[in-house]
Amino acid sequence: MPKRQLGGITIFGLVLVNVILYLIFPPANNGKPVFYNQFIGEILSSSAMVLMSCAFVLANRPRFLESFFGGLDQMYKAHKTAALTAIVLLFAHFFVIPLSDDPLSPGRLLGKTALVGLSILVLLTLAPRIPVVGGYIRLAYHNWRFTHKFIGLFFIVGFIHMLQVKTISEDAPIPNLYWNVIVYIGMAAYLYKELLAPFFGRSHAFVVEAARKLNGSTLEVTLKPKGQRPKQTAGQFMFVSFPADKVLAEPHPFTISSAPKEESLRLSIKASGDWTKHLYENLKAGVEAKVDGCYGHLNYKTGGKQQIWIAGGIGVTPFLSWVRDLNGEPEYEIDFFYTVRAEADALFADEFVAASQRFKRFRATINVSSKDGSLTADKVAAAIKGNVADRYIYMCGPLPMTEAFRKQFLQKGVPASNIHFEEFNFR
Repeated sequence: MPKRQLGGITIFGLVLVNVILYLIFPPANNGKPVFYNQFIGEILSSSAMVLMSCAFVLANRPRFLESFFGGLDQMYKAHKTAALTAIVLLFAHFFVIPLSDDPLSPGRLLGKTALVGLSILVLLTLAPRIPVVGGYIRLAYHNWRFTHKFIGLFFIVGFIHMLQVKTISEDAPIPNLYWNVIVYIGMAAYLYKELLAPFFGRSHAFVVEAARKLNGSTLEVTLKPKGQRPKQTAGQFMFVSFPADKVLAEPHPFTISSAPKEESLRLSIKASGDWTKHLYENLKAGVEAKVDGCYGHLNYKTGGKQQIWIAGGIGVTPFLSWVRDLNGEPEYEIDFFYTVRAEADALFADEFVAASQRFKRFRATINVSSKDGSLTADKVAAAIKGNVADRYIYMCGPLPMTEAFRKQFLQKGVPASNIHFEEFNFR
């Protein structure tokens, strides 16, 4: 079993153990007709609490867990999947659990408050991805990030609700103890992230050495370490913030475009949102920066000897780091494709062309879609030597691009395990 699958399997296993414990050590049947409704309802709610607890642990970005999920992007996917599944289970709990004789009791009101609050906050997260709804509900990232902090409070309210109402789980101490321990771990993870992490964080101090505008929308930021430099593997990304600026004090992820051997870190950032536009217009040399990283498992050195690299626009950054890290003739046969809309967007084409002239095993193709048309898997397959199905493929660019290429390469017989890309979608 690949190590990267162990994280998701462990989360599923924690929920499964909860269900099994309830089945092996069930509470005494009180003979009431609604006993089984109550029993199933409490299994659903406790399983939801286990999943939410896992989501809070993953929200802390524990670096030692990355390899068990296959990278931070996959860890965040597991975080979202756990939280969404928990909401579904809580709704099922709400409809299965027997009606109370006193629906306005404090315990019941707390439960309804928790369910409504969690549902609203999850809806705010999903809204941009829902057709029609996304046109009406679209929070700016910093506003969404602020509202997202309250999920933990509603989680705690839900737990207090479970302590306030009469449950049959009180007569099932073993499963009750099991999920309670996990919930306390989840609450501790949430409180640590919101209250203590800012003081005991893993950030490194840097200063902006240079902020160079490469064109009308792309900024190259050079960060010089003030102390210890974080360990970096070529192609990794980090979270960076600039505390002196109210807007830029919020951390955002960017791939490091410099090689690990360089003293300073270089970031190539395209102004595509409110935060990055503010950065492009206002960042100056001498500004203090905080760096949390490095993260990511996009590493071509773990792949086969024949590879295809595909970069779309500013998604060229991990490949820049890889090429800048080459110390000699690569031991891999690499066909690199850099696709941009216009020639002015191919900011680093000269570096890749120079690398293709320096290294026999590295071949670079620059695709300008305004004159060459869109790059496709068919064009890639026609440009390389040998069978594309035998290649390891590494991609970085807009998610619609990487998803389209993934489907096209799968249709050409490339195994899914040979296709690698990271999703920079932490919302």
